[in-house]
Amino acid sequence: MNEKRREIELLILTMMAAAPLYATQTVPLVPLLVFHVLLAAMAVRVARGHSPELIPAPIMRAIAIGYIPFYIIDAALISRNAISASTHLVLFIAVYQPIESRHTPNTAQRLLTTSLIFVASLATATHIAIVPFVVLFAFLLFRQLIHFSRTVSANDAGARPPEVPATRAAAFYVLGTTVMGIALFPLLPRVRNPLLPGIAASSNRASTGLSDTIDFNRPRNIEADPTVVSRVWMGQEAIPFFTPLRLRGVVYERFRDNEWLPGRHEYRPLESRNGATRLARPSGFTRRATVQQRFLSGSRLIMPVGTYEVIGIPQVYETPARDIYSLWGARLRDIVTFDVRMARSITPLTVRRVTVTNYPVTPPVESMAREIVAGETDPMRQAARVEVHLATRFRYVPNPAQLGHTMTVDDFLLRDRRGHCEYFAAGMVALMTALNVPARIVGGFYGGTFNPLTGYFVVRREDAHAWVEVFDGNGWQTFDPTPVGLRPGANPSGLIGAYASALSDSVNYFWDRYILTFGLADQIALVAEAIGRVRQALAAMNQKTHQTAAGVLSLRSAAAAGVLALIIAAVLWLMYRRRPAFELLRDHLRTLGIEVGASTTMEEALAELRRQQPEAAATLAELVALYEEERFAPGGRVVAREVIRRRLSEMARG
Repeated sequence: MNEKRREIELLILTMMAAAPLYATQTVPLVPLLVFHVLLAAMAVRVARGHSPELIPAPIMRAIAIGYIPFYIIDAALISRNAISASTHLVLFIAVYQPIESRHTPNTAQRLLTTSLIFVASLATATHIAIVPFVVLFAFLLFRQLIHFSRTVSANDAGARPPEVPATRAAAFYVLGTTVMGIALFPLLPRVRNPLLPGIAASSNRASTGLSDTIDFNRPRNIEADPTVVSRVWMGQEAIPFFTPLRLRGVVYERFRDNEWLPGRHEYRPLESRNGATRLARPSGFTRRATVQQRFLSGSRLIMPVGTYEVIGIPQVYETPARDIYSLWGARLRDIVTFDVRMARSITPLTVRRVTVTNYPVTPPVESMAREIVAGETDPMRQAARVEVHLATRFRYVPNPAQLGHTMTVDDFLLRDRRGHCEYFAAGMVALMTALNVPARIVGGFYGGTFNPLTGYFVVRREDAHAWVEVFDGNGWQTFDPTPVGLRPGANPSGLIGAYASALSDSVNYFWDRYILTFGLADQIALVAEAIGRVRQALAAMNQKTHQTAAGVLSLRSAAAAGVLALIIAAVLWLMYRRRPAFELLRDHLRTLGIEVGASTTMEEALAELRRQQPEAAATLAELVALYEEERFAPGGRVVAREVIRRRLSEMARG
């Protein structure tokens, strides 16, 4: 890699490091655009054969001096955030360093700054698309580090830097670190980021669900948002009874100035026994389901309608609205997985006094309500008639921006007769209030999409919906005046699109569950499972050992053991017969008191024997000569070794 290509790659690497900041929105868009435009201009200059000095170095030095007080102003007045201001500072340094590199070698500092930007970008990136980005960035960074290391080493040695390709070495390092990272990931400590919560999408695009109020005084625009809110697993036998799925998020019980608000209720911790928190009394068909939820509005839990018990959450609180619950300590974008028990019908644990809403019913609305029910006196049948009337006589508008103006609930019922789901729900509550029947608006999510690959329902923010609950004297019953065909999820995408979406969501689920939210509890479960498997293996081995021992005691096993012993003896005898002549002579000399070391020749040992035992040396001289023939004269090797072995055996016997 020549210097021009290396410089262009280093500039591109620095630009890549800041790319995730566009998605995480940690810093404003304008500074990022300026940063990338300046570095891109430098890369173009280098490609044309010029230096990266886009701005004269003296001017950049003056700007750098002035940036010191500007950093304080940025943190206090402009960004109002030390993290954003520090990121701006690092981006400025990354622009300054290529310009200064013409006058001062600073490749190491530039790589360090690029790595700092990269770490800042990853600190808030949670999407699975970050994985190939990290691999590519690491590959380019390793190439730069290898080139820089060779250059520094050559300069220290006073030699010319070698032109050695670094691509294969960089790929090897990336592969090695990736494998090590995968292997060590389950063992790494789970450290929670105390400052940066991750990607935070805007919450004002949903039509309902988790907003604290339904304000009909403000015009709004609804856009499709595919962000996953929840995944729900339930058995095949439960699906016909608990679908279409409804996840309750907020209950609106009070009306004020054309705005619906939750009822007043203080935070109340609920008692938990053996990891289960009872919320209501069940009746009828009951089943268990698993919920994985991403927190989008504080610590509020989003649970299926009909939930009467929560399992796996240490402390559940009832929030300022009745029948809405939260998890203590949860933060925005956190993900939690828990189990719920659902029933076809539930009633409150304690007797409650339920009254109609404070919606100011006008005579025309009351007259309309009486006309719809046509003399029916049973509250649930009245609610069913109101539901059918709104679903068949009113026109659904999916986006409130299409209405062209704001309107009151009375306007919706008496004049416009069109609106989105919030107007349908509010209109039904107003009509039930006119009939003196307690009713409330429920905001949450409806339907979801069944994933046939993994067997769960995935619920997205675009599935936000509003419906109605009517009190029957014992509990709340669900009604939905929005036309069935116009509720969320009513437009299927086709077989291929459905399976493509299911595959994509399955990958995202694996990423969310086993990477982003793989915590201490998962590590403990992993260790417990490993210990259990080891115990099972040891138990199986122990049982097999006992069985083997019992078999050894049998006659057949004894015969087999005898044959095995003969084979072992034959092998040992052959090994002895094939021992080198040097070892045979060395052992014999040791019996005569002569130690033959690793560096002692046989002639030296024989000379020492002549000094101590001349007669024995005379007898052994012939065998030493045979050994030297066996060692250095090919052709007589086997014969000489056999002769030496036989003569030594005769000496030992005589």
